[in-house]
Amino acid sequence: MTTIALATKSGELHGLIGTLPNSVPYDDFKKCERAEDRTKLKKELENRKKIVKGRYINRQNSNERLEKAYCAGSGEPIQMWKLIPDYTYELPLGLVEEVNASGMPVRSDLVSIDGAEVNKDASPLVKDRMERIHEIVPVGF
Repeated sequence: MTTIALATKSGELHGLIGTLPNSVPYDDFKKCERAEDRTKLKKELENRKKIVKGRYINRQNSNERLEKAYCAGSGEPIQMWKLIPDYTYELPLGLVEEVNASGMPVRSDLVSIDGAEVNKDASPLVKDRMERIHEIVPVGF
């Protein structure tokens, strides 16, 4: 994949800012015993490498950057990405899925004030509830 380097007016690089070689060779999914599994995994790899257009949103801080390394699979290069909120990028679908699946646990009600319990039933974290901070929304659909 060839991309043009992006830069802000101040000269800050963003988008795909670097690519590193992967020391893990492509194994063609030889460890899978069934041919159906191999073909399924090959399709998933191709799907993760598919390029889509998306706009990056940071729900907590509109000035915070997301720096993330991404590798589609064994033998694929390691890509270094830097995303700035409210910019549109052409990204691998696997990177979009990883970013959108990430989240932070949400805190519940106030549990204590100066060591004294306020609500005995409240747990410090709400189970199974995650707040999405980083999100990439599709563009052009």
